[in-house]
Amino acid sequence: MSRVCEICGKGKMDGYTVSHANNRAPRKYNANLQVTEINGKKVKACTKCIKTAKKNG
Repeated sequence: MSRVCEICGKGKMDGYTVSHANNRAPRKYNANLQVTEINGKKVKACTKCIKTAKKNG
């Protein structure tokens, strides 16, 4: 199951975990995906797309 928004295409992002001593360790940031119903279809969408869809009707 892919972790990509079906509406906007947002997916995994790369970055670093940074400690107080400024040690850097690579990590992944996942998009906040939710399974929701938009226009009668179940889609896996990020929360920003869900918010926009509710706003626009």
